[in-house]
Amino acid sequence: MNLRNLALMAAAAAPLLLAAPAFVGGSAYAQTNIGTQAPEAALPFNMTSVATFSLPWRIAFLPDGRMLVTEKTGPIWLVTQAGDKKPVANVPKVLARGQGGMFGAYLSPHYATDHFVYITYAEPGEPGGSSLALARAKLTLKADGASLDELKVIWRDGERGEGGQFGAQVAFSPDKKYLFLTSGDRQRMTPAQDPNQPLGKILRLTLDGKPAPGNPMAGKTGAPTVPVIDPPADTEKAKTAPVVRTYAFTGPNLTPAETWSWGHRTPYGLAFAPDGKLWEAEMGPRGGDGLYLIEPGKNYGWPLERYAVNYNGVPIPNPDTVPGITKPVLYWTPVIDPGNLMFYSGAMFPQWKGSAFVSGLGTRTLNRVVIDGATAKSAERWNAGHRIRDVEQGPDGALWLLEDASPGGLFKLTPK
Repeated sequence: MNLRNLALMAAAAAPLLLAAPAFVGGSAYAQTNIGTQAPEAALPFNMTSVATFSLPWRIAFLPDGRMLVTEKTGPIWLVTQAGDKKPVANVPKVLARGQGGMFGAYLSPHYATDHFVYITYAEPGEPGGSSLALARAKLTLKADGASLDELKVIWRDGERGEGGQFGAQVAFSPDKKYLFLTSGDRQRMTPAQDPNQPLGKILRLTLDGKPAPGNPMAGKTGAPTVPVIDPPADTEKAKTAPVVRTYAFTGPNLTPAETWSWGHRTPYGLAFAPDGKLWEAEMGPRGGDGLYLIEPGKNYGWPLERYAVNYNGVPIPNPDTVPGITKPVLYWTPVIDPGNLMFYSGAMFPQWKGSAFVSGLGTRTLNRVVIDGATAKSAERWNAGHRIRDVEQGPDGALWLLEDASPGGLFKLTPK
């Protein structure tokens, strides 16, 4: 099936529900569109260029203040705060094609004693294509750089197709026992609703990559169905008269035991708030980027709904018309293209302590959101002048940004 038909499938999807009894959902709060918010007139911070990379993706700060910076093209660098770069050895081979490549490096919650680093990347397959892989290795720091030793892949998505939206973001539970991993839908659309596949899901794993105990879907069976669209050949006609049929997913109808939530599209942002709640930011198509409160066993709707039209102009069902799904707390139409999500806890910007920050790729913005329990309110949007892939907090409380470009900058933000 070509990409055009896949887009039509999602665009015309009718509000049918999964039949599996474990799959429940719903939102108890109002949705707010903040896509039209204008940037602030002035920046309240200095933005200093520190270094450049080729399509940098993620920053991971080490206890000594240095950082690991990943590049989508494959390398990982050990970088000082002055911008000196040294390559990290023994990095796994990646397939840097389309939206695939090297994604993030994340320090173990017990790094002080185990020195583990977790790596997410597009792992080359045979005879082609790639899987989303999660690997763990010991980071050895040396005078002339660093190396990843005893590297082992501890989880794969099993998909060997080309490209797609991988997700690949990691967040560790506040009790430091579990690892949450986002798995994008790889532009396959319907797998996000298929209980037999890990695509389009948020997963909860042990620190060695196994399904975590107590996951909501473990052992659940059923006969789930979702819409499949038989679109008219005429795209204009499809906007008003899609033909819908349904089918039951083939396979064992046994939900993977690592599934925590499902119905996700491009989950690039994942982080725990100070109160322990899990939040996620993901991209929509032409509209409908969302900030979601993630709860176990809930369906987040893709590709059944979004506050958006699809890339070909075909409307997607409005989430308010689709029962059984969990809607975003905030959404962006037009989109900002969220690249990451983090919560600030530092002292350099005390007025922002506890705030969430979302990086904007398409809008070239940094976005602050105030979250209180299960509610969220947009605060400032600043024009950073660059496609912002990542925003992270340094040890001293400075904010650091990565630019999605080649060359792409590493920037340090400090108060004016």
